[in-house]
Amino acid sequence: MSDRQYYSQRYNLHKNEPYSLGELKLLFVQVYYELSQEGYFEELIGYHNSFGNWVNGKKGNDLDSFVFLRIGKSGLVPIDEDTRYKEDDIFDLIELFYDYVSFSEETKYGRSFDAEKGKKYFRERINKILGNYKEGFELSPQGYIREILSNGLDSLVDDVQELDDDDKNPTEIIDDAKKKFFHYNATTSDKKAAIIELGGVLELFKTDLDKHFNNKDESDLFNLLNNYNLRHKNLNQKNNYDIEVFYPWIFFNLLAAIDACFKMINRE
Repeated sequence: MSDRQYYSQRYNLHKNEPYSLGELKLLFVQVYYELSQEGYFEELIGYHNSFGNWVNGKKGNDLDSFVFLRIGKSGLVPIDEDTRYKEDDIFDLIELFYDYVSFSEETKYGRSFDAEKGKKYFRERINKILGNYKEGFELSPQGYIREILSNGLDSLVDDVQELDDDDKNPTEIIDDAKKKFFHYNATTSDKKAAIIELGGVLELFKTDLDKHFNNKDESDLFNLLNNYNLRHKNLNQKNNYDIEVFYPWIFFNLLAAIDACFKMINRE
C-alpha cells in the first residue's frame, strides 16, 4: 500500500472523528483483504506454488477450526464485512493474525517467509485504524492490543534493556507483566499481578541493586510494593488510594528501575 496522501489529507482539511465499531469493522476487513492480496497470509492460509499446486498453510484444512482452537470462537472466518463482529472479536482476530502474518517471496529455492517483516508491516497498517478508534488503541510489538501510550512511555515499555547473559534474562516474565498490565481488557487483578511480577524480578537482582543503587533508592522501590497493599500485609499499608492513578505510577517506576539495573549490569 502506498503512503500517498490525498488533497484534503495533505492540507489537513478533513478532521477524522473517532471511528465507530462499524467503521472499525469495515476498515479491518479491508486491511485484511489487501494484506491477503499481497500474500501476507500465505504461510497461514496456503498458496499455489510455481507448478500451480495448492500448498496448505499452517491452518490445515479448515481456517474456522484453526481460529476456534486458538481463541475459542467459531464463525468469525472467512473475514467478511457482513459478519457481525463485536469489538473483542476484531481485537482477537488482529492479535491472532499478528502471530501468523509473514512476508511472502518466491525464490529459486521455493517460497520464502519472513515473519519479522510481515509483523512490522501488519502493525503499521493495523495501527493506522486502531489509533483512531475510540480514545485510541495500538497493537504492541509483543502482539497485544492496548490503549495508546503517550508522553514517550511507549519507548520505556517496548524497549526495556535486556541482559546480555541469556541464562539470567527474565525477558518472558517482564513481557508477561507488560501484557497483563496494558492489555485493553486488563482487570485490576491483572494489573496488581503484573506489578508483583516486576517486583519479583527486582528481588532476583537485589544484589545488583545493592551494588548500583544507593540505599534510599532501593528502599523506595521496595516500599512501593510493601506500602500499597500489594504484598506482605502490614498495619502501615495504604489501602485508600486511587488505583487508576497509583498502579501505573508504581508499574512505570518498577519498569524503569529494571531497565536501569540491566543497563548497569551490561556495562560491567
